[in-house]
Amino acid sequence: MSSPNERDIEHLTAAAKTLKDHRTGLVLTGRIRDGKLVLDKATETEIATKFAKADVAFVAMNSPFDPQSQTIQ
Repeated sequence: MSSPNERDIEHLTAAAKTLKDHRTGLVLTGRIRDGKLVLDKATETEIATKFAKADVAFVAMNSPFDPQSQTIQ
């Protein structure tokens, strides 16, 4: 029988494989303003083009990041 730690690793490995296998290739750009995600127009256009009639969920990885060190001014 596997330990809880080993099961966690197995679940995370399976989740990572699923994400990789079903990756859309989209690059989401935008900003967080007043606690809400605001996508750039180019991102909205790409989503509308690739997923015109879709009803899908997504996971944004590596977000949010430190806004002070990552801000483009």
